Amino acid sequence: MIGVVIVLISFVLGLYGKVIIVAKLYHPVELITGISVYAFSFVLLFLGVFLVGWRTVRIIQSRIHHHVKKTVKITYKHTKRLHKKGINKITKTSKIIAKKFKQND
Repeated sequence: MIGVVIVLISFVLGLYGKVIIVAKLYHPVELITGISVYAFSFVLLFLGVFLVGWRTVRIIQSRIHHHVKKTVKITYKHTKRLHKKGINKITKTSKIIAKKFKQND
């Protein structure tokens, strides 16, 4: 159980390190901090893998990947709905404006 927790912490720290690296690319102190956190996450990952084995790590990775993929699909569908809603409002407003111009002519 401890190994699984260490692997999960490793994934979280790795993601956090990547975010720091990308967000603070031109700030040297934050960049070094991000790289250090990312490197430390690999140390934790290898320690966790040693404790639980590769098979368990692959199961954890596949579950995380499945959850992220599901979240991305839901976000994509929601964004598509919002886009469609916005386009419909613009179309409706355009028709009203065109109708008013025709009435004024």
